[in-house]
Amino acid sequence: MRSIKISIVGVAALLASLAPAFAQKCEPTEGRSAVLLSREVAGNRDFNEYIEGPGWTFQLKRSSHGWDIRLNDENGLDLTQMTPPRNGPNPRQIYGWHFRNADNTGPNTGEVNAPQGLRLFGFDPALTGTGGYRPNDAGGVDPQDQPGRGALTIKDMGLADLDKGERARLNYLKFNVCMTWPKTEREYQLEAAEVAEMTELRKVTPELIEMMGSCGLDYERYQITPYLTPVELGGDFDADDAHDQVVPIIRKADGKRGLFFCRALTYGNVVGMTGRMGAHLTPAYFDSVDWWSLHTGPANQGAGGTPPPALKGDAITIGKEGASSVLIYWTGTEYSSYWQGD
Repeated sequence: MRSIKISIVGVAALLASLAPAFAQKCEPTEGRSAVLLSREVAGNRDFNEYIEGPGWTFQLKRSSHGWDIRLNDENGLDLTQMTPPRNGPNPRQIYGWHFRNADNTGPNTGEVNAPQGLRLFGFDPALTGTGGYRPNDAGGVDPQDQPGRGALTIKDMGLADLDKGERARLNYLKFNVCMTWPKTEREYQLEAAEVAEMTELRKVTPELIEMMGSCGLDYERYQITPYLTPVELGGDFDADDAHDQVVPIIRKADGKRGLFFCRALTYGNVVGMTGRMGAHLTPAYFDSVDWWSLHTGPANQGAGGTPPPALKGDAITIGKEGASSVLIYWTGTEYSSYWQGD
């Protein structure tokens, strides 16, 4: 038995020849979801990846000569089963002998009728809750005519059993797969739940307004504004065992962003509106931050090279998604900052 690892060539040409339904970018559109996976599998293992939104599992199920494409719903029903043809090599079957000539002495140059480096398959979410597809002929439903469409591209592969007369098998597969489908009811429900949760997290309640006012927030000059979510964070910033809170605010006169810290529901401080805080943090940074979180425990080493501060209590991390973050902490007399990194 001989084995060899080969790379698929000409994939770009195959993709260029795709029907428009499959040639579009692998991105969600209005009313349709999409997922792009770049993965690999080897040996006698199945490949499984859960797709959170619809609750499906994309599977490459191990067979004797390679892998079979499956997309299983939560009950294990294969939604791709309508992909034709029913008789003969099916695009969902990715087998080693598809890539070899008839007597297994060289690559398949066309004499073996089998799909190659691009596998198009269809799937139908409506099969969920049924007994599956029961065709009355030898055909199926063309992937372009199915609600869900998938395209698996083989990027690299390994072949074994390459002696003359044998049937080659795949023992390694590197692939990309794009799937797009109409949004399911489950996805719409999840989206609605996320919107409701986000709305709740951004809600500035009368109780919060009263609490920050009693702590000294001047509502003639400032306004609690949920440019960060959630709209309040709580911790113990000065390690006095009393509960402290912080909210995002803007200055009404110019819309300038900042934070308002309230310690023990008594001592309030506006942070970030004027002047440099610590070695790096300037008021301009607050204009672009889009996330924050409570930091507990010791400070981590930052990117600037200076040693991290010894924190007295909890701290707040603010940052720009995918860019930088800054730690804001209480020194015992004032709030300062420590640059975490880019």
